[in-house]
Amino acid sequence: MSETRSPHTGKDMYPADQKHEAEGDASVLLSVLIPTRDYKCYALTAELQRQLEAEGCGYEIIVADDGSRDQVSVIANLRINELPRCRFIRRKENVGRAAIKNFLAKQAAGEWLLYMDSDAEATDPRYIQRLIHAIREAGEAMVISGGLRHTDTMPSPEVSLRYRYEKAADRHRSATERSLRPYQHLTPFNLCVRRSVMAAIGFNEECHEYGYEDALFGVMLQERGIKITHIDNPLVHKGLEKNATYLKKTETALHTLCRLGDSMMPHSHVGKAVMTLQRWHIRGLAALLFRLFRPAMRRNLLGKKPSLTVFSLYKLGYLSTIYSCRTH
Repeated sequence: MSETRSPHTGKDMYPADQKHEAEGDASVLLSVLIPTRDYKCYALTAELQRQLEAEGCGYEIIVADDGSRDQVSVIANLRINELPRCRFIRRKENVGRAAIKNFLAKQAAGEWLLYMDSDAEATDPRYIQRLIHAIREAGEAMVISGGLRHTDTMPSPEVSLRYRYEKAADRHRSATERSLRPYQHLTPFNLCVRRSVMAAIGFNEECHEYGYEDALFGVMLQERGIKITHIDNPLVHKGLEKNATYLKKTETALHTLCRLGDSMMPHSHVGKAVMTLQRWHIRGLAALLFRLFRPAMRRNLLGKKPSLTVFSLYKLGYLSTIYSCRTH
């Protein structure tokens, strides 16, 4: 089997079809695992590597490219192989959000696996220090959730829908609030998991496209009684999509929720609302009203000042429509 090699260092990268599973290494406390697609994440990796070196703990950073189409980002990310204890794995075929995370877990050697998205930014110079402290104080906890936040200033009016939605959600993302419903506030954007948990559970690979792999992972943790600790150690989310792209991703996520079925619907606010409409026998009416008002709602959501109320109604109507198609 031929290997793909970095033009910068000559280091081997795993080809798309190679199977490798780390056996674990007692000297590696933390494996940082970053899935990426069409996004440059060298700067993030370099900052994390610098902080980990300062802590003096055993670590590795693994970045896996999930079938990027943008070759510019791939070439930029090849520089990750130049950093100590870091490697970049290029996979030519896109396997999906859940499968790439499971792949990364099989590559990792650490006792703890830290997942983060490639569009994160570690702006706090003590981010790793706080995490290592939480790991050493974890006790019976098997999962540590650090949270996320967004910048105080909107980057551009073109991303106003995602920005407004996320800033509203940020108000409820403190560790105290997340701890009130610990299994419903998980995101692999900034999630540290014991190796044994990932070996036993993993992410459900039915979640190939955007949406709900994190919610389903939380359900599986809750069913098994696996303890979670929430801490205030957020990463900053930088990769906000333009309004049209985010609206399309939202629709994709709702299709994912619908495909996962009725067992998953109650674990989502919009899913629970649609099931309530179903019990009241008015889901069909909600779907009809959505079809009538959808053009006007889209104009609002794709504009510079989208309404979050309209966004909530759009999701409710859209899911009512596709749920109707699924159940008939």
